[in-house]
Amino acid sequence: MADCFYHPGRDAVGACVSCGKMVCLECRTILSSKIYCQPCADEIFSKGIASAKEAASTVKPAVGVSGVWWLLPIFLTWLGGLIAWLANKDKDPRKAKSMLWWGIGLTFIYGAIYALILGVFMLLGYGLELGL
Repeated sequence: MADCFYHPGRDAVGACVSCGKMVCLECRTILSSKIYCQPCADEIFSKGIASAKEAASTVKPAVGVSGVWWLLPIFLTWLGGLIAWLANKDKDPRKAKSMLWWGIGLTFIYGAIYALILGVFMLLGYGLELGL
């Protein structure tokens, strides 16, 4: 294992993506899931304040998933869930996955209700044949 550039004798946990210097756990700074040494992070941060203000004025608000999409799994069961998932998986993957699972689950629930109603009518019809 390589030593930290700033603390010789300590094991490095990674290299700065900006300058390539090896840094230990104490020296590393993580920005946007990337490892930086403290001097590079300070430089990026000081430049980033001005650019962050500019970027904030141009950022579009996040578009959420409409609640109307829930009608597809409710009325079309698994097919509606699949359509809702395909349409929304990039906008909100968690909600899209939930729509898919609800569609699959409702397929079985609706099938059980249908079988129960059919069974009741069959028993009633059978009872009428026997004269009960």
